[in-house]
Amino acid sequence: MSWGRLYGIGVGPGDPELLTLKARRILEQTDTLFIPRSQPGRPSVAQSIVGQALDKQWHIIELLLPMTADESLLEQHWREAAGVIARHLSKGRDGAFVTLGDPTLYSTFTYILKQLRDLNLDIPVEIVPGISAVNAISSTLQQALAEGKEDLVISPALQDQAALNNLIGQFDNIVLMKAGRQIDKICRALEEKGQDKQAFVVSRCGFADAAIHSDIFALRGKEMDYLSTVIIKKKGGTGQ
Repeated sequence: MSWGRLYGIGVGPGDPELLTLKARRILEQTDTLFIPRSQPGRPSVAQSIVGQALDKQWHIIELLLPMTADESLLEQHWREAAGVIARHLSKGRDGAFVTLGDPTLYSTFTYILKQLRDLNLDIPVEIVPGISAVNAISSTLQQALAEGKEDLVISPALQDQAALNNLIGQFDNIVLMKAGRQIDKICRALEEKGQDKQAFVVSRCGFADAAIHSDIFALRGKEMDYLSTVIIKKKGGTGQ
């Protein structure tokens, strides 16, 4: 059997101009896109980015990948999505799974890839890195992620309070992703362990409605967009 090739393509954080030249070339050559959706009919941000960047009509295969904390349900949907992808590739046709940011940084693509590997199929795979929200946000803020001997940790903000306090107390630079609903918890951690640090909040970086906040405490009690990231830096560092 001659398998089609699977591309895992990072489309960047939102701005279609941040799509890499390699990603653009492959998307121009590939006729099928695998589009993850958290619920049927919900618009795909990744699809909208490539749609703005390229004038092309793709064959769209939707993959239902709900946002849930139920790990058994998640694994079931990853397995089903891998089966859908494998059936398409078995016909010798290539396909591209498009994902926000980079495919190897908190991306659903890596879970799908594990499921495909568990099937023990000889599917050729190529991962095309994308500009992550982490890089785009630091550039927007004109703040270095880390310099000199500083350390850096990237973590989902979905930590319990004690773990979050520990992160903020331990590292010079902290990036907290998926922070939209975690602002109050982050504020408590900063009060407890991060009084020598400054926190920036950036929502929907790369999109037309992006918002930047330099005072995280002014956002207490507010629920931010899911695509919100907090960057915490040691005050007086060389990047400030």
